[in-house]
Amino acid sequence: MRIPIILLVLIGVLSVVGCGEDEEAATPTVPPGSATPLASPAASATAGPTHTVVPATPVGTAEAIPFGKIAFSSRRDGNGEIYLLTREGEQNMSNGPTEDMESSLSPDGEKIAFASDRDGTSRIYVVNVDGSGLIKLTNASAGDLSPRWSPDGKQIAFSRTGSLYIMDSDGSNVRQVTEAEPEASAPPCKAGAFLGSWSPDGKRLTFYAASATRSLGQICTIGSDGSDLTVVASEPPAYHVEPSWSPDGEWIVYRFIDEGPSSAPEDDNHEIYLVKPDGTSRTNLTNDPATDIEPSWSPDGQWIVFSSNRTGGFDLYIMKPDGSDLKRLTTDPFKDSDPSWGP
Repeated sequence: MRIPIILLVLIGVLSVVGCGEDEEAATPTVPPGSATPLASPAASATAGPTHTVVPATPVGTAEAIPFGKIAFSSRRDGNGEIYLLTREGEQNMSNGPTEDMESSLSPDGEKIAFASDRDGTSRIYVVNVDGSGLIKLTNASAGDLSPRWSPDGKQIAFSRTGSLYIMDSDGSNVRQVTEAEPEASAPPCKAGAFLGSWSPDGKRLTFYAASATRSLGQICTIGSDGSDLTVVASEPPAYHVEPSWSPDGEWIVYRFIDEGPSSAPEDDNHEIYLVKPDGTSRTNLTNDPATDIEPSWSPDGQWIVFSSNRTGGFDLYIMKPDGSDLKRLTTDPFKDSDPSWGP
């Protein structure tokens, strides 16, 4: 795959998606009003966004899946928005005119962190799952992406221009974990870093770093204090991207991109893999000619949710950690991607 690696992050949320007619008009709930930019990250809340509710997609029976909530990105309302999928339906949680992307549900399932360029530059926001209390947490001039809650809900890690940062969940106490080096010459795991998730004990982060000029994408882990950088998966010419740590700490699930016989992206094969944090026991879970992307774990570790175009457009699917019991969650003609599963 011979596209700049920074596009790998944006493919899941910003690329043009499948064609199809607009959704039928949905029944709105009470619209609390739109958010306004905040002057500082210390958090005074604004009114939440309008909700739009559409029918849920049946998947087996309600008892068959330990469902909880899944936040995800979609362009079904005309631009990038954050949605919340529950057994009751799908709600548009951000409902803004700009691009909202890369959501992360808090460990208690009560808040969603996401990135948005509604203030001109991509920054990190948090909103309650009922749509209230929208807060802007970051104000840097550089773009902020990929917010991820710590397991105790007290911190949020995120990416800023290829470096990793951690802040307290109210936007205060921002500190740097890694510093990006020039991608063409950076040693393993030192090129621009894109956040995956925290380890379940809250002591480490997993992320991916890549060099497009060397056709190399690496899964890495590092201590939350910036110590003990470890390479987990790093074989070129291929990309290992989008890692997510299992709730029991035993596995990292990720997307593996094996370059095809030509430079055309359609020749590339995108699969979901498991690997141990020490780099052993790598296993292909999907083994399908479709493009499978952006895997994430259920809170109990019994399921993996991911996005795939195996039925045409990109929809959300779940499977067991051994690749069995595949189920489709969404059926919208527009791209559903970047899922985050909460209780």
